[in-house]
Amino acid sequence: MGFLGSLFKKKTPAPARPAPPAALSWRTTAVTRETPSSISFEVDATMDFKAGQFVLLRPTAALPWRAYSFSRGPGLPLRLTVKAVPNGAVSPYLTTKLAVGDVLEVKGPYGQFVLPATFQRALFIAGGSGITPFVSMLQAQEKLGWPTPITLLDFNRTATEQILKADLDALLASSGGKLELVHVLDDATSGPKGPPTKDNFLALFAGRENPDVVAMCGPEPMMDLARAVVLERYPGVTLLEEKFSVAHDGDPAGASHQVEFVQDGKSKTFPVKEGEHVLAAARKAGLNMSAGCEMGACGVCRVKVVSGSVQVPDDACLSDGEKADGYALVCVGTVKGDCKIEPAP
Repeated sequence: MGFLGSLFKKKTPAPARPAPPAALSWRTTAVTRETPSSISFEVDATMDFKAGQFVLLRPTAALPWRAYSFSRGPGLPLRLTVKAVPNGAVSPYLTTKLAVGDVLEVKGPYGQFVLPATFQRALFIAGGSGITPFVSMLQAQEKLGWPTPITLLDFNRTATEQILKADLDALLASSGGKLELVHVLDDATSGPKGPPTKDNFLALFAGRENPDVVAMCGPEPMMDLARAVVLERYPGVTLLEEKFSVAHDGDPAGASHQVEFVQDGKSKTFPVKEGEHVLAAARKAGLNMSAGCEMGACGVCRVKVVSGSVQVPDDACLSDGEKADGYALVCVGTVKGDCKIEPAP
């Protein structure tokens, strides 16, 4: 292309994104106590989703949105399972106050925690309530006739807090040997004993055939440890992780940078600490930026980075093309220097 051609080159348009799912109203039809700290509930609705995906929901407009995975496979009556998080804003409400007939506001489905169409052998690692998407995945595999072998390592602190154990036992019985179910309890008197450590993981991996897919869902410290051990033990494996991120406030003593947000010809600059999510910092500054799931899964908060850079986790829902064209998600994005951003089309 010559000089004049490059001078008048058209600006590359933003890659198209599907419209975000509309908010729905679901009415609760059944509530079941699973463990002392967890419940399952069914609703009078249907939804087209993939096994492993989640929805955002809130029981009242006064409470924030939170993410919960489907705990049944696609095509079955919709069910979600919730475990109370100490000092949580939503889960304690759901696990103590939710009743039949209550209406929930819901958005979704979201998430890329979905098995490949084909694989040879899978290893699932679940911690606590992280078991919920795996029950959905396993029921989907059951519907397919158990085409491939799967090993599930289910970590819990105590036997009384094992969520959806009856469902897992039923899946084990139906699998014809294709499902290997290993319960790992911190209070175990026999069999594998937790908590998860590198040595525990290596011992559990020993003697088993190498998987080509490993999927993990659980508390962040456990996930960090499991990721390191899995990548060391199985180089090149396909690794799937479900992480429901929360807003990071950053290091109070860390460096602060200036982010300029330009919209409709108006500009506002606000400080962002290193490690702090841009969206969280914007809200502190009184700036109401568009957001959806707030965990990097829906793309509603996508912005164009005009100058500087915004770092986004690899598992956020941005395509390689979007990343190359300078798009970022402020809900999980962080900065290490001053930058300028504007809303993406």
